[in-house]
Order: sequence, then C-alpha cells, then structure tokens
Amino acid sequence: MKYADLHPNIRIRIITDFFTDLTQKSIIPFMAIYLSVQIGAGLAGLLLTVNIVASMIVGLGAGHWSDRIGRKKLMVIAQSLQVVALLCLAIANSPWMDSIIVTCLMFLLSSLSSGITVPIANAMIVDVSSEHERHYVYGLQYWTTNVAVTFGALMGGLFFESFRFLLFSLVCLESMATLFILVFMIQETMDKRVYNTTGQSKDSDPSNRLMEANGPIQRNILKTYWAVFQDKRFMIFFTATVLAVSLEFQLDKYIAVRLKNEFTAQLFGSDISGLHMFSLIMVINTVLVALVAIPYSRWIGRFPSRSIMTFGMLLYTAGFTVLAFSNWAWLLILSAILLTIGELMYAPVRQVTLAGMIPDSDRAAYMAADGLSYNVAALLGSLGLTIGAFLPTYAMAGLYVLMGLGALVFFRMLLRKPEEQNEHLPCADAS
Repeated sequence: MKYADLHPNIRIRIITDFFTDLTQKSIIPFMAIYLSVQIGAGLAGLLLTVNIVASMIVGLGAGHWSDRIGRKKLMVIAQSLQVVALLCLAIANSPWMDSIIVTCLMFLLSSLSSGITVPIANAMIVDVSSEHERHYVYGLQYWTTNVAVTFGALMGGLFFESFRFLLFSLVCLESMATLFILVFMIQETMDKRVYNTTGQSKDSDPSNRLMEANGPIQRNILKTYWAVFQDKRFMIFFTATVLAVSLEFQLDKYIAVRLKNEFTAQLFGSDISGLHMFSLIMVINTVLVALVAIPYSRWIGRFPSRSIMTFGMLLYTAGFTVLAFSNWAWLLILSAILLTIGELMYAPVRQVTLAGMIPDSDRAAYMAADGLSYNVAALLGSLGLTIGAFLPTYAMAGLYVLMGLGALVFFRMLLRKPEEQNEHLPCADAS
C-alpha cells in the first residue's frame, strides 16, 4: 500500500487534517491559561466546558444531516465558520484591538466548527476506502495527528503569549487555504444510491442499514441516535473505546500529578524531577510515533486483527499500570515505550473495526456517536485524578488493569469470526 494509491479525497484530507490539527493544538491548550488570567479560573473552566458540550451537540447534528444532504456542503460551511472565527480572533488580539469578549465568542465558534467537521471527515474516509486500505490509512492519520500535536504545541509555546496576532493570522491563512481546497478539490463522497427519491433505503444488506428497506429513512435526529445507541455491537465498541481511551486521559492527570508529588531520581548522573520524568515520557511517545507509525502500520496489517488488538491492548495496559505506581526511572521509560507500541497496534485496529461495522446510510451519525466516547473518557480521566487522591497507587494500578482488560474483552467480542459473532451476539445487527 502506497500513499499515491489512496483515493484523492483521502490524500487531501490527510494533509488538510494535519494543518487543522496543527491549528487546534497551537491554540486550545494555551487558551485555557490565557482565559484563566483574563477572566479567572472559574469562568474560564465554565467557558471551556460550554465549548466541549456545544461541540458535542453540533457534532451529533452534523453527523445526522451529513448522512442526508452530503459531506462536502457541511464541511465547507464548517470551514467557512472556522475562517471567520480565526480572522476575528486575529483582529480581537491585534495591535488595534484587544477584546476578551470577542475572543471568547470566536473561540466558541471555532470549537463549533471543529465539532461539525470531525465526524464528517471521518465518515468521508470510510466512504472512499476499502477494508484492506484502512490499516494503512488510520496508521498514517495517527502519525500525522501526533506530529501536528507536537508542532502545534511548539508554535503555541513560541507565539501565543506575546505574538497572538501573528499566530492567529498564520492559522487563519492556513484555514483559508483549507477552505479553498475543500471547495475546489474535494469530491462529494456520500453514496446517494443508499437513498431513493422517496427517502427510502435501497441497501439490500440487512447488516448495513438501520431500518427495513420499506421503512422511512428521513428520521429526525432523536430517532437517528436512538437507533444508533440501540445497536448492541456499536455499544460494545463504545464501551471498549471509553475504557481504553480513559487510560490515555490518565497520563496528563493522575499520572502527571503522581509523578510530580512522588518521583525523584537520577538519570545519566543528573537529578530529574517528576515533571521532568513526565515530559520525558511524552517525548518518548511523540518521537516513537513520528519515527515508526507508518512502517509499523504496514507491518502489523499482515497479521489477524484480533491478535494485533490482543497484544496491543496488553502492552498498552501494562504500560499504564506501571506508570500508576512505579518510581524507578528506567522502568517508567520502558513503560512509556510499551504503551506507545501498544497504542500503535490497537488504535488503527479500533478504527478499522468501527469502519467495518457501521451502516452505509448513517456513517457520519455513527462517527459523531463515536466521538462521544472520547468525551466520556475525558470525564473519566478527570475522575481518576479525584479518585487517586483517596486510593493508594497500587489500587490505581489495579483499576487500570481492570479497565484495560475490560476494553480488551469487549474488543475481542467484536473481532470474532462472523459465525462466532452470530452465536454470541444474536441481536448484534443495528436496530
């Protein structure tokens, strides 16, 4: 599999998604600090919560409507809103104007734009990729996302505090270029053959639809997501994702705080603090992903998905479990390597599994619902910090083991052979 062999939409989306992620990661992590200084930590936290909830809501709406009116229209609308938001952010933080109110409003608009774009972009990739391509595509996407996070954090660190006008101007220009590409180069990918002119499904495969062929497809949004969350196979997948991703959200919360409070050691003859150790773990994760993600995704694609998922989740869980209690520097470094390798194995398989189980007629809706799993996982990550204040480190490690093994059990249920799925999941088809 080569990059040039992919559908043009996928090649373009991988590039534009890189710059979109770069934009978001150069702003969002630093906006929390900026707002805390400008309006106080309490109001800043409330505003960020409103942004997350609003992004979730519009994402669900975007997923529903994208499956009915097409991907490209909504993506162009969302990107246009992003351009307006970033342009106004630049003006509101320019030498001629300094408005915290406009900054807050435009930051919300930017979050809404991202909430619309993400599920649609994910559905678009599924629209035009085959099953054998997806290991490579998702491995490549995972790599570009991590590289974008690294460079975005670097840009934000250099420019956000003292050169916000320059930063917002640069990302606004990038957003304008992305809008141009969407308008003139991206093709519509929603298969209109899924629907006929009366609004009824023409998909003859019962496993690839949410309703009977003679049932109404033009449902309202509540009925759409009621059907999605009644899909038993998807809810098993949703639960597995929440458990797995919750471990990832522990890294910059409970684990970071624990290391700061408990860890001191010498490495290469130098004293290192817990914060230094946490930074080293993050660097190891980023560098490994940047160096090996693409060739690694090609290599593991040769093996059965169930085996890759099993071995990957075991390494991933083991890595986080050790980080929960150990204060031995070299063991922490080894754990960082193990969890990164494990994540490189399980994450593409997770995406491929999702792409293969969702019905053609509601791809974007399922992608939006999948996005909720990350929000739930983020809440559990924050809860882990609270629980960790009362539990000893070994108890937290045991909790991580249960979460990781629970995710593995649910993922393996979904990766059974078709005849095994029918035996163990008799009601697995979408309702």
